[in-house]
Amino acid sequence: MRSENLMFHDTTLLAKPHTMNRIPLFLLAFLLTGCATQASLTVYSQPEGAYITEIGTGRVYGVAPLTVAYDAAPLFATKQPDGCFRVLGFEVRWVSGAKATLETVAICGSATGTYNITFSRPADFPDIEKDLQFALQVQTVRAQQQQAQAAQDAAAAAILRTFAPPSATPVRCTSRQVGSTVQTTCN
Repeated sequence: MRSENLMFHDTTLLAKPHTMNRIPLFLLAFLLTGCATQASLTVYSQPEGAYITEIGTGRVYGVAPLTVAYDAAPLFATKQPDGCFRVLGFEVRWVSGAKATLETVAICGSATGTYNITFSRPADFPDIEKDLQFALQVQTVRAQQQQAQAAQDAAAAAILRTFAPPSATPVRCTSRQVGSTVQTTCN
């Protein structure tokens, strides 16, 4: 069983607007995105489908890939002198029994950023075929869920269209000058 601390850095690029544009751009960004109050860590496994639990608490998160949200306020309590936030790590177990652990995760960057971590299956553990087969099943289920969501979205759009006001028929007019007056005919 191997554990190590990994550091993740926020890769968000920040633009530096001109001084006179700072306030309007800030307000626009705030209005469009709202106030972010969480950091998110997406946990991947290679191959997909590993079972994710939190080290120390045993909290079950489910099957990778999945996203764990950390509220920004409590996250600040874990801030270290290096500027990174420390959170509990994960135990990742594949259906074959292969396992990887990480005791602590260091999140370096914003307390409201988006981060990723990938756990790779130990290559020397037997029965990789089981894990690859399960990964294929996970991908199939995800594709079916996406298709079902697309069908629901299409049905909702169709229902909304029935309540939409009818589109206006364009009015076509022609005008012609007759003597000192203009006659206009519309259909």
